[in-house]
Order: sequence, then structure tokens, then C-alpha cells
Amino acid sequence: MTFPPSMPRPTRPRPVAPRLWTGIAAGSAIALATAPALAQGLVAPPATPEKAAPGMVWLAQAEGGEGGEAGAIAGADANVAYLAQLAIVEGHLVAALDLYRKGMVDEAVGLSWHPEAEMMEEVRANLAARGVPDVTPAMAAFSAAMEAKAPLAEVETALAAVQTAFATAAAAGPDDLRARADALALLVRAAAHEYDESIENTRVTDPYAYHEAAAFVMVARRQAEALATDPAAAAQASKALAALQDAGEAFGDLSAPTLEARDPAILLAVAARVELALSSVR
Repeated sequence: MTFPPSMPRPTRPRPVAPRLWTGIAAGSAIALATAPALAQGLVAPPATPEKAAPGMVWLAQAEGGEGGEAGAIAGADANVAYLAQLAIVEGHLVAALDLYRKGMVDEAVGLSWHPEAEMMEEVRANLAARGVPDVTPAMAAFSAAMEAKAPLAEVETALAAVQTAFATAAAAGPDDLRARADALALLVRAAAHEYDESIENTRVTDPYAYHEAAAFVMVARRQAEALATDPAAAAQASKALAALQDAGEAFGDLSAPTLEARDPAILLAVAARVELALSSVR
């Protein structure tokens, strides 16, 4: 699919210097949860993907200035990447609905098409490989409802249809608690990255990334709740949910005209705690 001419695409200025974010080991996670994240050296000096050590996640500046989503799954296991991509795409649509609720119709439509430019070709290939129906028609219907300035209830129904399609796709993925836990940790890490990228000089300069971060956290909470229903992962998922509750401290009132910039270390610490909580899932 290509962007229809009428579909606005968000302009997202981002720093051009690449960043290398390390996978957070248990010891560093404990430290990060109790001290400012940047003071822990979480952001490493610029490096190239070829020099990335095992266990590191490369967050490159992808086409359109993006890296937090497509880059968040680089190097991940195929099953983990499959689940994480579905969650990240869903998060974009949840964020688009938030913008639509604020009356930012063009921005909402543009953001809803953003995954198409980033990862939908790969997502469709993975769905086809698993015999799962294409989710693109449901996504396009959601975007079309917003472009037509449909009543909010109708747009919400369209998003619910997309989420049903995504739930079906996720169910066709690996029946593997470890993969689900790793995908959840990646999603929260992507949220922390998006939030960090949305703020410059104590101001929100990228509202798209800010809303995406909030939406990724929302999707992550729902996934953690689902994971908690499995007795084999209930204790770990409950700890992850407790960590995710603190993610709300990073955001002000999302419905307000002016978004509130808070310390990015909040979500970085949440991501570390989630990863630590889920590290023992098997």
C-alpha cells in the first residue's frame, strides 16, 4: 500500500545522531530504578550497527526520522519481533485516536498511516507466513473514518475492529511466554525512547512521539494484564504492571492543548523495572 495523495504524513524532526541503547541487565535495572536514567550511562556514544554488541538494541534513524519503533525490534528473535511489531502498530493507531479526540484530524490521519511507511510490508509478510488475514483493510477503514470526520463513536468502533484483527494475529503467534514477555519489554522500551525523543529543552517538541509513548504504555498495560492471567507468569506480570502504573507520572493531561514535559528518566526507569520483572519468565 502507498500513501494516498490526500493522506497527510506527520513531519517528525528528530536528531540525526544515532543512539545505541543497551539491553538492561538485572543489576543495571535495579540501579536505574533508583537513580536518574541518564546518569547510569544508558545513552552510549554514537556507534554503528555493525559494532553493536550482543544484547544491544539499535535505534537507528529510519526513513522519516524514525527509529524508536522500527529500530526497537532490530536483532530480536523472529517470534518476539512479530509480537512487538503488532503491538507497536496498534500503539500508533491508539495514539491517532487520541489526536482525533482532541480535534487534530489531519494529524490523526497522518499518524494512522505512519506504520505503513515503516513496517507494514514486513508485518504483512509475517501474517501471510502464519496464514493470518491481512490487517491492512481494517487499518485503512479506521483511517478513512477519521479522514471523513466521522463521529467519535464510529471511529472508536473502527479502532476496536482493528484491535480485534490484531488480537487474532497475535494469537497466531508463538505460544511462548518468554516471547510474549520479551515483546512486552521491547514495547515499553520503545515507549521510553519515543518519550525521550519528544522532549527538547524541557518542552514537548514532538507531539506525535509523545502521544505514541503514552499509547505504547497503554497497550503494554493490556498485554501485561493478559500475561498475568497465566499462572506461570502471573507473579512476574503483576510486578510489571506495578511498574507500568508509575508510567503515568511521565504524562500530564493528554487532552490538554499543551502537553507537559516531564523527566524522560521516569519511563526509562519503568522500562528497566519491567524488563527486570519479566526476566524470570520461562
